[in-house]
Amino acid sequence: MKLIHYFLLLALIIVSVFAVLMLVTFHAHPLLFYGAEAVMVAVLCYLIFFYQKVIRPIDALTSGMDLLRDQDMSTTLAPSGQKETDTIVETFNALITRLRNEHLRLDEQNTFLNLLIEASPMGVVQCDLSNRIKSMNPAAEKMLTPTLREAMEHLPLGEETTLRQSDSQIYHISHLSFLDRGYQHPFYLIESLTSEVMKAEKAAYEKVIRMIAHEVNNNVAGIVSTLESLQGEAPRALRERTHTLSEFITRFANVVKVPKPQQVLCDLSEEVDSCRILLDGLCQAHQIRLLFQLTDEATPVHLDTTLFQQVLVNIVKNAVESIGQGGTITITTEKKCLTVTDNGRGIPPEVAPHLFTPFYSTKPQGQGLGLLLIRDILTQHGCTFTLLTSPADGLTRFTIVFP
Repeated sequence: MKLIHYFLLLALIIVSVFAVLMLVTFHAHPLLFYGAEAVMVAVLCYLIFFYQKVIRPIDALTSGMDLLRDQDMSTTLAPSGQKETDTIVETFNALITRLRNEHLRLDEQNTFLNLLIEASPMGVVQCDLSNRIKSMNPAAEKMLTPTLREAMEHLPLGEETTLRQSDSQIYHISHLSFLDRGYQHPFYLIESLTSEVMKAEKAAYEKVIRMIAHEVNNNVAGIVSTLESLQGEAPRALRERTHTLSEFITRFANVVKVPKPQQVLCDLSEEVDSCRILLDGLCQAHQIRLLFQLTDEATPVHLDTTLFQQVLVNIVKNAVESIGQGGTITITTEKKCLTVTDNGRGIPPEVAPHLFTPFYSTKPQGQGLGLLLIRDILTQHGCTFTLLTSPADGLTRFTIVFP
């Protein structure tokens, strides 16, 4: 029960007592009746004064505390005219104004922070106290793959790492935390480094290749000129070896001469079908069955037909080398997706992250140029792609998704 209710009950009891007293003394003691009436009027005046000076200010303060408890910071208290109470009212109003301003400032900051997180190209993953994912922004939803999730789970708090995936994507992951209500709340920051690393790698290997090609070709030209003036078996063998070396360097140099794609609107299935004879020739020499599962629906994509054929030939050639003899390669188109599937040796998990690294190869005579060329061409087309061996069926799939 509130204080005002106790006050009203007390006033009712006092009025009732005086009413009974006045009723008893009305006929027997007229003077006493008038005296009781005067006292009752005085008591009522004092109760009204007491209410104005004490009960009402205290009730206002109590209401203010209720507002504060309900987090209603839009209302302030009016002065009561009581000096002591007004001091408390002024302090309360100043406090509620400061709390309201601070609350508005924090709301504005939180709104700005939420908008910033939502629009950020960096992935932000928030976790609960048990390090289970609670929420993430749109960028993180696009980046988060099973491989990335596994790397996050094994990353200690306060540490950071760089992850290179089998689709040539490179991510920098930081496991951090912030303090809220006395508890450390963990979160992850995921930054895509793919474009920056690719640019740095391309600039580095282009410079190295140009320097090597320049020096080797200059020396080869002089050696060949000298050997052509000589007769005999040994000079001829040297000339052949020198030509082989020149072709070897030329293959490296061709990697840095990939032209900028001249993209036109084409039908993906029709472009794949146009390569059928060439691809059949690659497979027949190794008794490999080549299957085409091309959708009948229109699959319009923008691509450079010449560069696309080069990509497709390299992908099938790699599949043929993985199979060796016999086996099956299936080329599938669906909407804006192209998949080349083979039943070759497969890709070991430890090799998958390095597939699109410059000059990385698992083949004894490999130069690591084929996938590098594919990566550069597909990246210039704005495609996303993956090269994985499924643990479920053991098949290797090169999947390309066109924008």
